[in-house]
Amino acid sequence: MDLSEFELIGQIADRAPAAARFETGIGDDAAVIHAGGRIVTSVDTAVAGVHFNAGRPPSESARKAVASAISDLAAMGLGAGETELLVALGVPAGTSRAYLDGLVDGLLEAAGEFGAALAGGDVVSSPVVFLSITAIAHVTDTTRLTRRNSARPGDVVAVTGPVGGAAAGLALLGGLEVPDLSDLAEDLLVRCQVRPEPQLKAAPVLAAGGVSAMIDVSDGLIADLGHIAEASGVGMRLEASGIPVYAGVSEVAAAAGSDPFEFAVTGGEDYVLALTVEPDLFARVDDALIEATGFELQAIGEVVAAGSATGGVSVQSDGRILEFGVAGHDHLR
Repeated sequence: MDLSEFELIGQIADRAPAAARFETGIGDDAAVIHAGGRIVTSVDTAVAGVHFNAGRPPSESARKAVASAISDLAAMGLGAGETELLVALGVPAGTSRAYLDGLVDGLLEAAGEFGAALAGGDVVSSPVVFLSITAIAHVTDTTRLTRRNSARPGDVVAVTGPVGGAAAGLALLGGLEVPDLSDLAEDLLVRCQVRPEPQLKAAPVLAAGGVSAMIDVSDGLIADLGHIAEASGVGMRLEASGIPVYAGVSEVAAAAGSDPFEFAVTGGEDYVLALTVEPDLFARVDDALIEATGFELQAIGEVVAAGSATGGVSVQSDGRILEFGVAGHDHLR
């Protein structure tokens, strides 16, 4: 390896901007940070061969790892703000300096893009490249946070954008050939996979507007709404025709021999927000979201009493209930 562990840490420390709230940042045994109110913390790990292809540009992989962790903060209703990142980086012996530089570039790019400061972390030797990102956000005691456990029967179920794009992009990166897909559509789908966009502008608007529960779509729309249903002790009924699907996903799914709709709602890594909101608040929240982001909420169903939807979340199309082989991604299955 061209750099030693401590040279790499020093390079990161030299390039990472410090934040005013840091008393001690990168380079000591622990970071010392002035904090007030509450902290909201999320940990997300990306492993080569599982979450990204080690042959892809390292800056891209590092940015995606940070985006995934930051998206969990958005799911809690938070936008860009006073957030720290702690990064555990594992790299195999013999990793080139160019690859390490690319990882650092991606970490710093993502921190700046998402309004976060790099506070510290660890560097270790590993059989494969991995990045474990701890994101810590500071909020006041009055900041409204959105959780999974507050959906109530009668609430509208909605999403902030289309699903299926990331799964389609992954299939394309894997070499799937889709003759009917335009070059532009292919590029956009691949971008969904490699450059996810946490909903940092939408999240605080939705939280302030009074949404009852929210989650980011990382494991798949059906699986993630199932997490809300379980935590809230409710069921959900979705209408297939109301669920927005990214353009080009149907062609990719057909080429892969999969049902296009199931492919879209179980694929995951879309990082749009799925939420529930009282019917009387929907229009007001939708207007606020359009004003802040230019995008509107898509109503896709309703919350029902527990036991009213098979498996917690049911999807109907033309009067029949759809069945899925799996609801979404599970690392241990």
